[in-house]
Amino acid sequence: MKRLLVVLLVLSALPAYAVTYKWVDRKGTISFTEDLGNVPPEYRKKVIILDADVPTGPEITEIDESEGKPKATGTESGKEQGAAAGEAKKPAMYGGKDEKAWQKDFGKLKADLAAAEEQAGQLNGRLADSGKMSRSEYLAIQNTLKNTELKVQDLKAKLSDLDAAANKAGVPPSARE
Repeated sequence: MKRLLVVLLVLSALPAYAVTYKWVDRKGTISFTEDLGNVPPEYRKKVIILDADVPTGPEITEIDESEGKPKATGTESGKEQGAAAGEAKKPAMYGGKDEKAWQKDFGKLKADLAAAEEQAGQLNGRLADSGKMSRSEYLAIQNTLKNTELKVQDLKAKLSDLDAAANKAGVPPSARE
């Protein structure tokens, strides 16, 4: 009996997934609901579906086995369509990542570094005005400052490593900003 109770308890703790609908009314109010019927009719075409990757029910796929090959529509044949798709502009890859991924990595590291340096500056400012603080507070700030300075050094090393990897991969300077 205890095992059954434990199993039921564990199963009840499993996450329940639901699709959430979001819309913005004329006044700029952002509204959310889990039922599309609750969305006013004038906003249903503009609704944004959140958590759309979570399945809402059983997925039904139909396979038509009578036609073995896909039909070509229009004047192009299947081969011409494939060639046109192959000619589509592909992003340049540098070391297994495209330019946007490099920009994202550099941007994140530089933002983290700037935030850590700003925090270190604030802590130094607080330590300079230590007249009204207790010894334990002073030591806590000093310890936090040491940790922040270590974090700054670590982030600078990571940025240097990322820059070296970008040099090796041939990433253009515009992607390093």
